[in-house]
Amino acid sequence: MNIRPADFVLEIGSGHNPKARSDVLCDKFIDDDHQRGGGIVADRSMIEADGQHLPFADRSFDYVICSHVLEHVENPKLMISELERVASRGYIEVPSEISERLYGWSYHLWIFNLIDGKLLIQKKVDLNQFGQLFHTLVTQDKNFLHFHKKYHPIFLVHYEWEQKIDCEFRDSNAPALDFNSSEIINRMLMDVQNVPWLEKWQPIIKDLIPRKMVSSLKTMIAKQRRQPSKTLRDIVVCPSCKEEVKWEDKIIYCSHCDTDYPIVGGIPRLILET
Repeated sequence: MNIRPADFVLEIGSGHNPKARSDVLCDKFIDDDHQRGGGIVADRSMIEADGQHLPFADRSFDYVICSHVLEHVENPKLMISELERVASRGYIEVPSEISERLYGWSYHLWIFNLIDGKLLIQKKVDLNQFGQLFHTLVTQDKNFLHFHKKYHPIFLVHYEWEQKIDCEFRDSNAPALDFNSSEIINRMLMDVQNVPWLEKWQPIIKDLIPRKMVSSLKTMIAKQRRQPSKTLRDIVVCPSCKEEVKWEDKIIYCSHCDTDYPIVGGIPRLILET
C-alpha cells in the first residue's frame, strides 16, 4: 500500500486485525464476530458504520483501506462511490474468482477479478461447489496449507487506486478468465514468481509469530504514531444526509433528519435503521 507518512487513513471493516497504519477504524458489526476471525479490536478512534453509508464528510481522508469487505456488501457500487467520496486514494483487497469458486464462503455475495488494471465484479449465484472440503484441508493438511500460502497471490485481488476506482459490473456469471488458456495460466504463474520476496513469504512469516503478539505490536505502533490533526468530531456527518451533526454526551444528533445516533462505550454507532 502506497500510504504516505502524513496521510490520514481510514480502515473499513477493520474487525479483529486492523492495520497498524490506520488512524480511524470503521466496522459495521462491532458486536457480531460471525464473519471474522476474532473479537473486535478498538485500540484507536473507531466508529460503527456501514461502508455503503459512510458517516464522514467529503475527502475527510487521504487514504482508505477496504480489505475483505466488498464481497460481503449488498451494493458494492454504492460502497465504491462512498470510498471515492471520503478519500482521494485507497486500497481494495478481496478474494479472487479462483479463491471464491474453490472455497465458496456462503456469506460472500460477489466474485472479483483484476484484468488489465480494471476491477471486474460479478454477482455470485452458484452454491458452494465443494462444501467445506478445501476449508478442512487448509486447517488439517500442512502440505495443502503450504501450497495455498506459496500461491496466495492467485487467491487474492489487490487493487490500489487514486481519484477513481476503475471497475466494471458484469451480468454474466460465466468465469471472467478462461482457465483453459495456457496464456492466461502462464501469466498468472508469472505474476506469482514476480511477487517481491517479502510479500511472497509474508503469510508464512506471520504464522511464526503468535496472533496475540502481532495484535499487540500493531497496537503499540499505532499508539506511538503522531496524533492525527483531525478528530472524529471534525469529520463525522450524518450517514443518511451527509449534513453536520451535533455531539452530545451519549448521542450524536442530526437536526436535518431529526435522528439520534447512540455513543456506546465511547464508540459512535452510526448505522442507518432499516
